[in-house]
Parts: sequence; C-alpha cells; structure tokens
Amino acid sequence: MPWIYRTLALLILVLGGAMLFFLWPSENNSQNPPPERHPFYSNLSHWSRETELAVDELEPDLYSYEVPNIAKSEVAFSIEAEDVKKPPKGVRFSTKRENFQGRGFVYRLKEHTEAAFSFPVTVPTTQHYDITICMAADKNVENALRVGESLLTRFTLSGTGKFTRVTFYGIFLEAGETLVSIDTIDAGIDIDYLELTNDTSIYDINFTIDPTPCNPNATEATKKLYAALASQWGEQIITGQFASDSSNREISLIYEMTGQLPVIRFSELGTENDLLQIEAATDWHLYTKGVVGLMWHWNAPGTDSVYAKDSGFNLTKALYAVDTEAIAGKSPEELDQMLENQEIPENCRLILRDIDNIAASLKKFANMDIPILWRPLHEASGGWYWWGASNEKSYIALWNLLYNRLTHYHQLNNLIWIWNGQSTSYLVPEDTYDIASVDVYLSEHMTYGSRYEQFLTLSKITNGKKMLALSECSSLPSMEMMMLDHTIWSYFGLWYGEYIMDSNGKFTDTYYSSKDLYNLYNSDRALSLNDFLAICQ
Repeated sequence: MPWIYRTLALLILVLGGAMLFFLWPSENNSQNPPPERHPFYSNLSHWSRETELAVDELEPDLYSYEVPNIAKSEVAFSIEAEDVKKPPKGVRFSTKRENFQGRGFVYRLKEHTEAAFSFPVTVPTTQHYDITICMAADKNVENALRVGESLLTRFTLSGTGKFTRVTFYGIFLEAGETLVSIDTIDAGIDIDYLELTNDTSIYDINFTIDPTPCNPNATEATKKLYAALASQWGEQIITGQFASDSSNREISLIYEMTGQLPVIRFSELGTENDLLQIEAATDWHLYTKGVVGLMWHWNAPGTDSVYAKDSGFNLTKALYAVDTEAIAGKSPEELDQMLENQEIPENCRLILRDIDNIAASLKKFANMDIPILWRPLHEASGGWYWWGASNEKSYIALWNLLYNRLTHYHQLNNLIWIWNGQSTSYLVPEDTYDIASVDVYLSEHMTYGSRYEQFLTLSKITNGKKMLALSECSSLPSMEMMMLDHTIWSYFGLWYGEYIMDSNGKFTDTYYSSKDLYNLYNSDRALSLNDFLAICQ
C-alpha cells in the first residue's frame, strides 16, 4: 500500500511547514499582541497622537496655594446682640425669656432671610477661632452660619425654649473686620450674644501612623498601595471620583475639563450592574494603573432594600446568641446543618450567604492581584441602613463577622478596609480597619471648605492612629482651606449625578465651579493619577 506511505509523508511535510511558519521569528508575531482596549480608554487617548494614554497632553499649569502667616494668641471676648449698631431693618428686641445676658436679645427672626442678623467682629490676629452664638427657640429650627460672604454650615437648634450655646469650631479668620451672620431658614430664632475664642486644637493633629495594613497577610500589592497612601497622609490629598456606571462618563468629563484623571475610581457592588462594574473597575486598573475603590450596596438579606424602614430586617435578632467568630470559619455545608439543627437563625444564614456571594465578586480582583479600597457597612450611625439601625453592638458584631469571613475564611488579602461608621459608639476594633472616613453632603452653593469639624472629630474617635478620608462628598474640598486648617484628608470621593453633571452629561456648577475643578486637579497639593504613579509606583 505505497499510496498510504506517500500520503503520510506528504502530511508530515505540510505539518512541518506550518510549524516552521508559526515558530519562525518575525517582527509581527514574536510577542503577544496587546489586549483590546475598552472603548472608554480609546476615547481618552484621542487627545494624544500616541497609542498610549497621555493625560498630560494639555500640559496644565500647577496651582500653588499660599497660606497666610498664623499668629497664635489668646483671644476671648463677647458681643451682646443688643449692642450691635444699625441692626437690619425689622429686627426686634425683647426681654421676655429667662436667663439672657445683658439688656435683652434679638427676638424671633423672620424666615428665609440672608444675614437676618449680623455681628460686626474685629478679629485681632490671623488664626483659628471657635465662634459660639447663644440662641433659643420654642421649636426645632434650622438655620445657617455665614462668615463674611461665605455660607459655612447649616445647624439645627432644639426647641427647648431655653438659651443654648452653639459652638462652631476651628474657623479660620484673618485679622481685620468681618461679619458673622445668621441666615434664617426657619422662623422663630432668638439671639443673645456672640463669643469668640482662639482654637489651638487644630495644630495638635498627628499624621504619624503605622505604614502597614491591619491584615498581616495582606498581599504585597496591597501593602504597597497602603504604604503609598500613608506616605502622602497629611501632605497631599488623593483625587477620587464615583462612576455611576461602566461608561465612566464622570471620569471622561473630568479628563476633558482638567487634562487629568483621578487616582481612584469608586463604584458600587450589590446592584444589578455588578458584572459591568467589575469589568469596568478591572479595566480601570489594567489600562491606567489607577486605584479601585468599592462600596457594598448590601440589600437586607432576603429583601430588595438597604433601608431599615423598607426591609424590616432586624440585625439584633439575626445575630442573637450567635458566636460570630465561630461561624465565620464554617463551610456552607456546616452552616446549613447548623440552621437545620436550629443553632443559628435563618436570617443569620442569609447574612453569611450574602457575604459568600460578595466574596465571589471580590475574588475576581484578588485573582488578578488588584488591591481594593473596600468600604462596606457605610454611614452606620445614621440609622437609615439596616446594618446600623438595630444598635451599635449588633453593627460591630456584623462588622467582625464580615471581616473574619472575608479575611480568614475566604482569604481575601487584597482589601484595604475602610470604616465609615461615623460615630464613637459604632467604632470597630482597631485591628479590623485601615482608614476611617466620613460622608459629607452640603446644600447647593454652600462653602465646602476643609470640613475641619468632621476631621477633628474623626481624629479623636480613632485616637489619631488612622488615615482619615472623605469617602463621599457633594462638593470639592478647598485645597487652600485644608492647608490653612491643617486638615488634608487622605482622599476624597466625589459622588456622581448632579454633583458633577446634569442630565445631558454636561458639567453643572451647582456645587462648585469649573475653575474649582480645574485648579484642584492641577494643584501642587492634590494628586491626580499621573502624580500618584510618579510618586508612589
């Protein structure tokens, strides 16, 4: 059967030629082609003539901020409301309330009035001050504090019918004349006097922290990221932006307006878009080397709502008499058996099921060695979410269960843990979190400043041992005020939607101006992505 041998020989010759073709060195096939780029990153690169990202193509100027010289000195004086010359038209005075100082007080200011009453203040030296205003109301009223032209903060005065001292801490004032005013939102507030004292606590904040994450088994990439964050703590703020979806339209807008990219891309897990968000977050890290930040929109187990009032989920009952440390290490089969034996409540089993499901999502990042800024169980002390609504003890038990389950059972060592409980009573063990954060939303056109009061409070809660961050915010923090107030947050995360763009995808200046956005991203004290990579990698 010679034809068989001829056919076999021909087949060997063809296969050998094909192998030679594929193995022969050439300029085109000597290395693997680069991965196909996500459309978002192709769009970003259209500013550049190169094939790689060039976020400095616009070559923006760096903005430097000069801090006035601070002259620390002891100051303490008060001004009686009835001694103010030329009060606003229509302001009335009274003596018909107990325990006022001086000869009388301002009586029942009208609602919705800018600078309804102002104290002219001669500031002796440029430094930080505490401003105390003694006020009274017969019902709860909301009003606002204004210094000069800047609207600083809203506050609610309890309607006790008695004069109450309300203190606003750490307000930077330059030497000279200024007006301290009350803008009324509600009617019915009485004002007795203003007191001004110097504040030195702001200069005592310590920015020295442990440069290693709380998880001793953290991956090298995670340790490196944490060390990079720690190296900038108290020196420069790291930029961050929440992405509403996988299109990254908020980040595209920032790039278009500033020539820069944020360091951190924040997004949510726990929605119907998880797969797209995971892909988008992965692409962000792979194509830009940017940092990934994730929060968990955790619907109450067995429900479709995160809100306590809607879900009706009772965390205390779910964890009643449960050894959370023990069950954190149990397999799903063991947990099912414990449920069958009535050793744990059904809702406890549902909690662990959800934790295991989110672990599966997080493992996709772990498998690619991508470290995550991980912020679960956020805004706990507010009480509106089910994980914070029962009580502080149950919240802390849930945090410990979540930490132990993800860290020890699932061995997710790529997480940098962000505690966002926002209250001393909700504080979790020091060795279970790395960064403490607050979420701060202000009304439209209100001066955001540095948010010194929240910074100082959080520093005291954590005994100065943790980095502090603005995990969510409605506006951009002021670089100048952060430097003045000695309160440079580790990073900020600007929320999406109306806080950056309108329904047509155009920039909206409701909360800050385009100049504010440009100047912050190009400040010499704020790190954009290029800055961060140059310094920290």
